[in-house]
Amino acid sequence: MIKDPLAENIFFFVPNVIGYFRIILALVAFYYMPDDHVAATIAYVLSAVLDAFDGYAARALNQSTKFGAILDQLTDRCALIGLLTTLAHLYPDYMFAFQLSMVLDISSHWIHIWASMMQGKSSHKFIDPSQNCILKIYYTSRPVLFLFCAANEAFYGGLYLLYFTEGVYVPFLGMGLIRAITYVSAPISILKSVISVIQMSAACINVGIVDVSDRVNERAKDQ
Repeated sequence: MIKDPLAENIFFFVPNVIGYFRIILALVAFYYMPDDHVAATIAYVLSAVLDAFDGYAARALNQSTKFGAILDQLTDRCALIGLLTTLAHLYPDYMFAFQLSMVLDISSHWIHIWASMMQGKSSHKFIDPSQNCILKIYYTSRPVLFLFCAANEAFYGGLYLLYFTEGVYVPFLGMGLIRAITYVSAPISILKSVISVIQMSAACINVGIVDVSDRVNERAKDQ
């Protein structure tokens, strides 16, 4: 007898419900971004903070699901795209740079996930030790991954807030706090883009390896 696949409704697992709230908060942030930086920032930051709680809940309650992993990944990517779209609107002279950032972020993650699936990996964060050492450190070290992701958000978030305010003035820095955070996070954000290029290149190579292997197997069958 086949059991009902939805007898255990994974769509209402605690981490996935948290994910739904993240989406709602992101949409609220998008709505207020053009005019109300305070409301937009509060909603965006809350959505980002909940990202840590859904992972913790998934592990603590043994409610990790593939749907939750996809939901989390999509929410992260879409939230950043919404912010970059707003930045392209606020800083039209730099629109091309923001467009490149969006394209690189989406394409590098997309092909990396597909390559991971083709290789039968359980998670896109699993990196074979024999593969790229940079990606291995990036995905296996939680402090490193957190630093790069947080700095990337801080940089783009700082650019957004600088359009409206410099923040609290810091005398010994000679500038506002928001500008200082933006300057400090900029190099790490740029490095994250470099890692995205490396990730894309490695994923393309891995897909190519799968293709070659498939073609060899097909020829072996024909013979």
